[in-house]
Amino acid sequence: MIAVEEIEQWAKPDARTLKEGAFDTMTTYRTNWLRSDPVFYNQRTGKVSRSINDVIDFANLEFHPEGLSNYLAFGYSVFEQTPIKDVKFLRHSSKLTIEAQGNLSLQQLDDPAEALLSGRTRESDAIELLRNRVQDWESSVDGPIVIPTSGGYDSRILNLLVKDKSRIRSFTYGLSDRQLDHFEVVRARKLSEVMGTDWTWIPLGDFHEYLPDWDRLFGPSTHAHGMYHMEFYGKMRSLAPANSFVLSGVNGSAWAGELRPQSPRGPRDLIALGYTHGLCADSSQCVLRHSGDLWLQYWEEHREKLADPLYCLLSLVRMKAILLCYLKRVPISLGFQVWTPFHDIDVAFAMLTLPPERRLHRAWQRDLFRRHGLDLEALGLRAARADTINHHAMRRVPLAPLDARLLREAVKPSYVEWINRKVIGQMPLEEAKRWMLGLPKIGGAMRRLGITDDKLKAYRAYLTLRPIENAIRMRSLAQKGAGAVIDRTFRPAQKSEASVAAFAPVPDTRSMRHSS
Repeated sequence: MIAVEEIEQWAKPDARTLKEGAFDTMTTYRTNWLRSDPVFYNQRTGKVSRSINDVIDFANLEFHPEGLSNYLAFGYSVFEQTPIKDVKFLRHSSKLTIEAQGNLSLQQLDDPAEALLSGRTRESDAIELLRNRVQDWESSVDGPIVIPTSGGYDSRILNLLVKDKSRIRSFTYGLSDRQLDHFEVVRARKLSEVMGTDWTWIPLGDFHEYLPDWDRLFGPSTHAHGMYHMEFYGKMRSLAPANSFVLSGVNGSAWAGELRPQSPRGPRDLIALGYTHGLCADSSQCVLRHSGDLWLQYWEEHREKLADPLYCLLSLVRMKAILLCYLKRVPISLGFQVWTPFHDIDVAFAMLTLPPERRLHRAWQRDLFRRHGLDLEALGLRAARADTINHHAMRRVPLAPLDARLLREAVKPSYVEWINRKVIGQMPLEEAKRWMLGLPKIGGAMRRLGITDDKLKAYRAYLTLRPIENAIRMRSLAQKGAGAVIDRTFRPAQKSEASVAAFAPVPDTRSMRHSS
């Protein structure tokens, strides 16, 4: 189990300059079996940190042709190469040592996961292990236990397994126009009612205001995707007791059986392991030419192992870890201490090696919920399923246009101009099309005909390119002798009660907060 103290230390990334002189002692950085907390390093300057912004030499910033193209295609850094030349990151199960002379020494450790792939676990043993691990952690911390609760399987099982339900403080956000009607809010509220726990709904919509905070934390390692979590945890921080601990469900769905990726047949099929959800940009618009060597290198190293569906799934989670680390780093940056049982290798593989027919559609968890009266799907709860929060945010906090002139060294100006037209411009026909795409039958037919939400596609590309533009701007500042030091302090935007109330849908007879 990862100790809370270790996670706290990871939340305070440092950078060491190696080429400026020797050190009295050696410093070692490690990545765990998942690479759940990435380590970045600069091959040229010798800087090492858990924050990419610490290791970029902004005054001399250049783009890595394939690293940039892959970043656009996946929406985040892959294959141990960032979009920045000379800036790489460790793979899983690795050790980087800063030697006394100031040299870097990289070592790939044995992969502890490979020996576990052939194992088999009984369902009762997996459930008991997960219960014991959660309750052992529960007894090791004092104070309220905050669970971000969507009502889905991961947060539901954590709510179930916490022994002392009076300690639970669950929080939920919705993604539809009327957020109180969104199915995650409806399910979470019902879960709280059944279990008798304290529950609060948090309205979202201003998360574009957190773009600078996101860039300070994550820079050009990944697209600017998770600002909604900054708004969510920022508001939660003012509502949860100061001594609260966060119990997170990150990666639980992967091990439980929700993801079943197809084994790739060639290097270009590796994009499926990125599991991007379309949150990326068009890599064909990259103006830097490259040979695709990183794809081929990864494929040649892993091709035989990727024939195993479980190894394929493990590779997917490891690849996306460079993005998903935000699910812990954001609350940590706000002072929360965060733990998840699903980063413990024995818990993960107990779930991963259940009988395939029990992992299919997460049957083992569905039956567990039925036994405890938590089969929310069988209750026929009426709720909205449309995900319109990004459109709402674009209307509420309009985005500044991307600078095609600055970005022309990375992508074609015509592509940037198309993004700006779709994201910034007001197009009534686009709004009508979006509304029709949200209708169950009509929208399905439109998508089968290839009709998509161009504004949302452009918005995803915007979020991918925004960190690249910010890096170019930082280079200009550094060359002028300013902005060389990045303040990574996350300061949640302060909203007045009137502002929050004005945004919130009017709650008819339903409560936005439920207490036992």
